[in-house]
Amino acid sequence: MRLLVLNGSPRGTESNTDVLLASFLSGFHEREGHAHELFHLVARAERPRALAVFGAADAVLLAFPLYVDAMPAPVSEFVELLAPLCGRDGNPRLLFLVQSGFPESCHSRPVERWARKLALRLGSPYVGTIVKGGVEGIKLMPPWMTRKLRERVRGLGRGFGATGRLDEELLRELARPERFGPLGRLAFAALSRVGLLNFNWNLELKKNGALAERDLRPYEPRPARAPSP
Repeated sequence: MRLLVLNGSPRGTESNTDVLLASFLSGFHEREGHAHELFHLVARAERPRALAVFGAADAVLLAFPLYVDAMPAPVSEFVELLAPLCGRDGNPRLLFLVQSGFPESCHSRPVERWARKLALRLGSPYVGTIVKGGVEGIKLMPPWMTRKLRERVRGLGRGFGATGRLDEELLRELARPERFGPLGRLAFAALSRVGLLNFNWNLELKKNGALAERDLRPYEPRPARAPSP
């Protein structure tokens, strides 16, 4: 099988998406005879080659993070380049990987529906969408902390390499929790109050000299000023 892999993360090779793709491809190549090409869509110079390979692939895996509940700009820009391929005979099978820092998978479901619609418009067989929340920071974690996650994603790659399908049970396991229950919401609120949930973000803000401005609200409506006398 010839698999084209498109990483749509703006972080490119330093992304959490790349960590998940490495596990998927490790399982995919457990069966001999498979080949893949990987492109990072944030690198504009790679997009023409990725577009040229798209039509010749047997399957295409488009992977990206959610940024405030939306796909990143590199993904949107590349998808627009696919318009001439809509309805073309022989378009490759499509599968997707959508990850986010949001713990609940429900944030990714609207994008999952978009992925299905994209396959329909292209006339490509839709394989499925891997949805995983709570991914922010895994590239910084030691292997033992992400072992179970990597094993499940590797299992999806292994199953896809063997059958051309995504294992439904593994998809469900990865997607948990779909939504927090009452206890989960209480635990999440407690972690938020002590600042643990913002630790990684605060590091990034500090590195960029923006920590002191983290609570600014530039678009918040302000009271109208009284007219000058």
